[in-house]
Amino acid sequence: MELRHLQYFVTLANTLHFGRAAAKLHISQPPLSRQIALLEDELGVQLFNRSTRNVQLSLAGKQFLIDSTDILAAVERARRNALAAGAGSPGTLSVGFMFAAAYSVVPSLTRAYTSNFPDVELKLSESIPTLLIDDIRNGRTDVAIMYPPENSDGLVVRTVYREPLVAALPAGHALASRKSINVEDLRHEGFLISPRGASPYIYDTIVGHCKRSGFTPRIRLETNFQQTIVSLVGQHLGVALVHRSIQTARPAHVVFKPLDSTPIVEVALVWSRDNRNACIDTFSQSAERMWPRINA
Repeated sequence: MELRHLQYFVTLANTLHFGRAAAKLHISQPPLSRQIALLEDELGVQLFNRSTRNVQLSLAGKQFLIDSTDILAAVERARRNALAAGAGSPGTLSVGFMFAAAYSVVPSLTRAYTSNFPDVELKLSESIPTLLIDDIRNGRTDVAIMYPPENSDGLVVRTVYREPLVAALPAGHALASRKSINVEDLRHEGFLISPRGASPYIYDTIVGHCKRSGFTPRIRLETNFQQTIVSLVGQHLGVALVHRSIQTARPAHVVFKPLDSTPIVEVALVWSRDNRNACIDTFSQSAERMWPRINA
């Protein structure tokens, strides 16, 4: 068994389509079919249930997918650590972050860490929470700055920051002159929100807060990034509940109002328990020094 066999298997398991899997792997379909058949022969189990119409993972295939994903993630981490060592670097840390943290945690933590550890190569990339978790589990990213994930199996989740949500209203809105508002005041408004498939935590926080106030929000538009949401609020396409820190972006034609009994959202550092990159500890410690009360 070779690593490429695991890569072939994982790609097919994630697509459940030989043609699409072959295209992702940049090979033709017949060699992929042969390699999967040889892998099954070597293991002595059937990994896929095949028919003329579809391909599904067998029970053995589902378990093998979990183990294969872990193996490939470990190999990817080993590759990146070896490259860093070969380049004479004391360390490389790959950090993914959600856009909602771009105005709060990311700038200050990045400045502090690069100042205290200038020899560590810090690589930052932006993504949505559900994809950040995939990157952590697959070994493509060391640490994610994001909302606490729904499934934390095999992960370390350390809350480093908390902040309230505020209402984002278009300039000239009837509620814009108030000092603060209650979310019930927005029951007849169209909401702009991140889809649950991208950000389960923030979606459930906002929808749950509205429901506890006696109404289900009427969702007019879903988009992944809070900056886009705020921009569309400024175009009078609806209202939104967003992180208070995004006010520092000073978006045009948008008014922010504190909420009575506002929900508080958490931002966490998330990494795999199996990741042995020593830079993770120093990065986490830097965050704890910046926001010590969160972890008290």
